[in-house]
Amino acid sequence: MHPRFPPNFPRQQQFEHYQDTALPYVGICADLDVHHLLAYCRQHQLSAYRAILFACTRVTEELTWMRWRIRDGGVVEHQQLDCAVTAMGEDQQVRFTSIPWQPDWASFNAAAEAVLAQASGSDQLYNGSPEGTDNLVYHSCVPWLRFTQMVQPMPMNPACSVPRIMWGKYDVQPERTLMPLIIQAHHGLADGLHLAQFFQVLQSYLDAPERWLTV
Repeated sequence: MHPRFPPNFPRQQQFEHYQDTALPYVGICADLDVHHLLAYCRQHQLSAYRAILFACTRVTEELTWMRWRIRDGGVVEHQQLDCAVTAMGEDQQVRFTSIPWQPDWASFNAAAEAVLAQASGSDQLYNGSPEGTDNLVYHSCVPWLRFTQMVQPMPMNPACSVPRIMWGKYDVQPERTLMPLIIQAHHGLADGLHLAQFFQVLQSYLDAPERWLTV
């Protein structure tokens, strides 16, 4: 059976080029300004953490490459993605879980609150989507540390085409609040331009939370 690709897939040559590389991943860490988002969340008593998660899911709806996944030597395109997240267990060890795709903030916020509470109280490593599922994006947060780079564990054989997003401690300044964020992706599906687009689109959401954080 020949590998299948989405109609008019634009990265056939790049996809083939990176299939045989030992480390087929690309990642960028950069600052985002969350000043407006944090102020809006404080005003309306919303969770900034869950708001950032939801903003990331909105970006995946705008950027097609974030919904591509490598499968059986080809590429499939998902229409919707779940939001995979980490939670801190009562023993201060990480738990993995996922928030099913939701069409709006109210639904996402309710689902996220329930999912994260369940995972935090569990003694199981995996809660939610089974290991190996690819219709999602991985998210994590290190709120205790401001970083300028971060290496996340990535499978090598076979390589994984699920993007990974992680952000760190805020840097509060008089006129802005910066948040470091890193995104890693499979280089066969994305280049530096695509990662830069992710930051640009996400920043547009963070700058205008009233557009999508309906209260």
